[in-house]
Amino acid sequence: MSNPNYARPFDPPTPAALIPLPPGAIAPAGWLADWSRAASAGYTGHMDEVDIEFQRAWAVDHQMTGERLAWPRGAWPYEGGGYWFDGLAKLGLALGDTELTDQARRRLGVVMDNMHPDSILFLWWLDQRRAEDIAAVGVDGEWPIWACGLLGRALTGYYAGSRDPRALATLEMAYSGDRRRLGLGWGISNLWPAFDTYAWTGNAEIAAGLTALFEDDRAHSAGQASWQRYRQAPGANEANDHVVHFLESTTPWALGYLWTGRRQWLETALAWHDLLAREALQPSGAPVADEYWGPTGAFRGSETCDVAGYLWSQMALLSVCGAGRLADRAERLFFNAGPATVNRDWHSHVYFQSPNRLQPDSPPYPHGPQASGNNYRRSHMPLCCTAALNRIVPGYVTQMWMATPDAGLAAVAYGPCRVGALVADGLPVEIVCDTAYPFAETLTFTVNPAHAAQFPLSFRLPGWCGEPRLSLNGAPLAALPDANGFVRLARCWQPGDVVELVFPMTPTVATGVDRNADDAPYATVSYGPLLFALPIGEAGDANTPDPAARWQYGLDPAAAFTVEREALPARWDWPLASPLRLKTTALPIDWQPDPAAPRLPAAATATGPAEEVTLAPYGCTKLRVSMFPVVTTG
Repeated sequence: MSNPNYARPFDPPTPAALIPLPPGAIAPAGWLADWSRAASAGYTGHMDEVDIEFQRAWAVDHQMTGERLAWPRGAWPYEGGGYWFDGLAKLGLALGDTELTDQARRRLGVVMDNMHPDSILFLWWLDQRRAEDIAAVGVDGEWPIWACGLLGRALTGYYAGSRDPRALATLEMAYSGDRRRLGLGWGISNLWPAFDTYAWTGNAEIAAGLTALFEDDRAHSAGQASWQRYRQAPGANEANDHVVHFLESTTPWALGYLWTGRRQWLETALAWHDLLAREALQPSGAPVADEYWGPTGAFRGSETCDVAGYLWSQMALLSVCGAGRLADRAERLFFNAGPATVNRDWHSHVYFQSPNRLQPDSPPYPHGPQASGNNYRRSHMPLCCTAALNRIVPGYVTQMWMATPDAGLAAVAYGPCRVGALVADGLPVEIVCDTAYPFAETLTFTVNPAHAAQFPLSFRLPGWCGEPRLSLNGAPLAALPDANGFVRLARCWQPGDVVELVFPMTPTVATGVDRNADDAPYATVSYGPLLFALPIGEAGDANTPDPAARWQYGLDPAAAFTVEREALPARWDWPLASPLRLKTTALPIDWQPDPAAPRLPAAATATGPAEEVTLAPYGCTKLRVSMFPVVTTG
């Protein structure tokens, strides 16, 4: 079955379960619009002011050759530009912001207007007929080829939302010709945009490259050796990997299923991601990535690049297989790790975040900017996270709804928004989602087709919600999820029909052991998709803890909670004084972590009677404890 409204002319015979809508079809509303506009006014619309490297990104006067195609020697702006332009174009389209979309058009236009058939991918100043240029793109483990894939992803998003014919012509020129380049690079980043380009054009040379990449199990380079590693399902005791590399090398195997019909490649990609979730997922929804994955830990870091990358990977896999649990992961990440990456005004960010952030310059992460990566700063070196953070908000907003093969739509991720799309045989429909979710339990969808018509709408029922409630025009319906976690309503929809979903939330405590701290026990508190934390007051800025703040507490997993909820403020910026709070009791403990090697205590004994504490959503905190020591009384 193929969706007549969103199928591309040359989509392969095996259909994807869900079809992302073009950027611009979904507009954020309410608190989500506030946060999106803050991103625009902060980093995303002004990256040229952050560092001169962003002025150089794919600029006409920044043409690196030879050894200068190594990222530390002048080529870094090709990676940073790809990350930034991807977020810039999509956020501009989602907001209907002509300043952002014009900026994206200008910056991408440099590449689009200079490409020629003999360019090496998007490096238009290089020529594939020159041996020295072919050799140069092999520098740093084919790093320039990796960077090209990030620009390819930006161009596919821009083309999907704008239909600028220059973008498609550029993509087709880049991915035609030498089929080997699709499988080269530090990560196999070119595969997804090449697949999309084929689906729009039917280019036979791109098709041959895709077929060769999936069928050839030999490793022709270091990059391909990693690609081939992920051809097979994980075994016992798998070695870890740089998480950006992991995400870029595992996720595209799902396309092997669409291209060949062999479902084992989809299952293999999912198995690797399930392994990452079991072994390394932090309670914030982000994997441990400092910069390699490792065991969940209170003071382990998650790189901002991987918040963006993990969101991309889960939504990409969701589109291929339709499993709602992947959207559960995306929501958990976006509502928690997402806002923790950046300060409230979108003018400073962290390179690494940890579940427990007690002070600046701690812990000393093993890679990247190390301890200073914990601090909110205008930029961090390397600049990859400063660039990648621009992908987070549009990466969620533009994929909250997807089209279904039966000419309907599916609500896959939630928040206040408006979607304008086509259903049935090309019928326009607008659906408005009015909600304060995830800070409230109720979501109200007003459905307005251009006229009454038969088509299906599907709604994801979150896996954390045990008793969801569903009604249509006030009449209750059974909220029974299918195998993928969705409920499908197929009917003749009338303008003004109203669907209401209620996802009851209750405070829940999860426990585990921190394998980075000799199996020290910990407890975390969640409310729906939100992680909660004990906030540490800020003394003037996000890097200075209030010296009077008390945070040396342990949690009894059996503690009771009280929910306090107020209306959201007129403008949402993830305030420390959150309108949603949990009150509970905690026990004071003797806990003085060493800033050079902080860790949870192996055994936490109460030093006094229980005290009332107030927890806030993790995303509203910059200094916090969210993985609590587990208290024993004595």
